[in-house]
This record gives sequence, C-alpha cells and structure tokens, in this order.
Amino acid sequence: MKRFTALFLAAVLLLAFPAAADELDLSGLSFDQLVALRDQLNLAIWNSKEWKEVTVPAGVWTIGEDIPAGYWTVRPLPGDYVSVTYCDSLDEFGTGVAAGWKGWNGCLTGRDDDMTASEPHEVSLDMKAGMYFINRHTVTFTPYAGKPDLGFD
Repeated sequence: MKRFTALFLAAVLLLAFPAAADELDLSGLSFDQLVALRDQLNLAIWNSKEWKEVTVPAGVWTIGEDIPAGYWTVRPLPGDYVSVTYCDSLDEFGTGVAAGWKGWNGCLTGRDDDMTASEPHEVSLDMKAGMYFINRHTVTFTPYAGKPDLGFD
C-alpha cells in the first residue's frame, strides 16, 4: 500500500506541477518504487499521441508490462539482421521459448543485398498482454498504420 501511495503522490505531483518536475524530490522512494514509477512513465509515454517510434534493445520483454499491448510494426535497424519471436511461454531460464509454445518467429532484415532479398523488412503483430517478445538485436517499434491500399476499386 505504501508503494501505491508513493507512486500515486509522485504521479499527482508530476501532473499537477509540470513546471516544477525538475524540482521533484524522489530521494525518499525505494529502488523498487522508482523502477515502478519509471515503468508507469514509459507506458504513459508510449501511449501518448505525440509518440512516433521507439528503439527496443535486445532482450526478453513482457507485453503489457515492458511493452504496451497493441498492434505494432517491428523493424530492424538499417543494415541489421535480427531474429524476433512473439510467444506465449518462456523456457525455464526465461531466455527463450518453452516447448509447445505458440506465436510467431522469424528473421527481419534492414539490409538491401542479394542474400537477404527474400527476408521481410518488417512484421506487424497484434501483441496481447501476458505474451512475450524476444529480440536478439535492437529493433524499432512503431504503431501499426494499417494495411496498404492495394489499388482495387
């Protein structure tokens, strides 16, 4: 309850006094409280209308906690080649997929060469809370913009 109260007060202070945000004293919060506040702020930033894209470093991420649930387009950095996985369960070490997992796995390329010509440059996934996203290199997330117009009348 103390954690919730501290986070609630910090959020109220940030919202009520945006000009004084530089003067906000967070020294009384514990490490766990600061991490929770940071996570809440990151999700709020991702959900804002002004946000356009973010780079996500290599790692194992929980949808709904680390990455907001939603429809995302994922791209590798220019010149990079990356394996990405969107799955429902992790192995016992939490670093890869568990046996019998469900989801999507593939390689994406940011290269323009003959060896990677058949590889996709992006993938759009409707990511649900509680699922996992695994990337072995940094990728860029952008909000899904919809299917392209194919020109059929």
